[in-house]
Amino acid sequence: MRKLTASLVLGLLLASCGGDESGAGGAGPAAGTGAGAPGRPEGPISVILVSLDTCRQDRLTPYGAPARNSPVLDALAHESVTFTDCVSQSSNTGPSHRSLFTGQYVHRHRHQPGRYMRSPYSWAGLLAEAGYETAAFTGGGFLAEGLGFEEGFQTYVAKDDNRNKAYRRGFATILPQAERWWRGRDQDKPFFLFLHTYDIHCPYVVPEKYRAEFDEGYDGDLDLTTFCGREEFDRYMKEVRPTLPLERFKADLDHLRNMYDAGIALTDAQLGAFLGLLQQSGALDRSLLIVTSDHGESLGRRRPYLGHNHLWEEQLKVPLLIRFPGAAFAGTVCEEPVMLIDLLPTVLDYLGLPIPEGVQGESLMPILEEGKSYGGERLRISQYQDRLAFRYDTRWKVHVRQLEDGKSNVKLFDLQNDPAEQHSLFADPDRREEAQQVLDRLVPRFQEWMNAQKEADARFAGVVIEDAVSEDVAAELRALGYTEGGDG
Repeated sequence: MRKLTASLVLGLLLASCGGDESGAGGAGPAAGTGAGAPGRPEGPISVILVSLDTCRQDRLTPYGAPARNSPVLDALAHESVTFTDCVSQSSNTGPSHRSLFTGQYVHRHRHQPGRYMRSPYSWAGLLAEAGYETAAFTGGGFLAEGLGFEEGFQTYVAKDDNRNKAYRRGFATILPQAERWWRGRDQDKPFFLFLHTYDIHCPYVVPEKYRAEFDEGYDGDLDLTTFCGREEFDRYMKEVRPTLPLERFKADLDHLRNMYDAGIALTDAQLGAFLGLLQQSGALDRSLLIVTSDHGESLGRRRPYLGHNHLWEEQLKVPLLIRFPGAAFAGTVCEEPVMLIDLLPTVLDYLGLPIPEGVQGESLMPILEEGKSYGGERLRISQYQDRLAFRYDTRWKVHVRQLEDGKSNVKLFDLQNDPAEQHSLFADPDRREEAQQVLDRLVPRFQEWMNAQKEADARFAGVVIEDAVSEDVAAELRALGYTEGGDG
């Protein structure tokens, strides 16, 4: 972990974003204040969790992306801890957010598209029990009401006001709802606010202002308004692509990537306006702000694939910025191996609240406060349906896919020498022996760990929600390119 010079520029950047003094949260004793902990402020500490659905880490300015598509997040990074090696537990919205909300791996909470679970505890429920006012404003779809994510939230909004038609819901309608809640909330309580948006998710369609800024010169035939989901992506890659001249195909993909970046820019600007409200009210400096994503996106550059729901690095490596009250630890860049399941225990630890036994992540506070290091080795697991990937270090990544005949397809990638995961070592005759030696070392170790978890996995799995997907939710999923709640 290295520390950069703190540059408190977020307030300057957001000074013209609007808002007034009326949104300040009131003081007063409350559970979970973190009082007495070294370097932690006295009094109520609120929590804001922002999930930018389908946001790839390496497309953001704070992570070195060349496009200036995220100036708000770039400024925020100067006041935050920036984690450079954060891995999601799934490449699909539902199971990834369930891991986020419970601190559990997918194999424990068992939440998947088509099988929705109520867990024995949740992030919102734990904070509500501690006296927090809890509210969520989401894009719907896999985070629609009725799929288990509303547990513990006193306010849960996943639809637009007075709008029935299903579509990709974003910050343009979500943040005004959140602002109304913010202005009318109980000012005597600390709060937990969860914000989630599909603005970056396909279809990659943005207002004309952003299209002109990011890709004014495109003159091809790729219509992004209906280009979304596994069926559309596969049809283009398998049927349309072979008929196109190479330059036309490259132009199409450049257009798609540019519009993806434009979606990030739109999201960044809208989030900046909302953070401006909190900044001017003084609430931001009394809050723990977390900005992350559930998964990334393959954009056709590393491989002829678009979308997510595989377990490649561009789909699993997600941004993670944590701004502490008063911008403590400002400008810190942390290279330690972390995961989305670490966020719940980190927040509970920081607030001085107990961490449930079923949590599998670890608090990141010892890294920041005590200089703890994993020494480059830590088990991290990601899973989506029949696919699972695990790693113990930054070099070897094991992919396992369960086949219908009961057998498994195993691949091993050397991320140090093949970061784009282009070649499994088993496909290289010169490295097969080396690959088998690595697997002989890692797989028994992983199996032993999984066997040791079985009792706790059974206790903390939760229960299935019967008939969870209503017609409205199914329509929202189709608008996001998902078929019967599956791949998209």
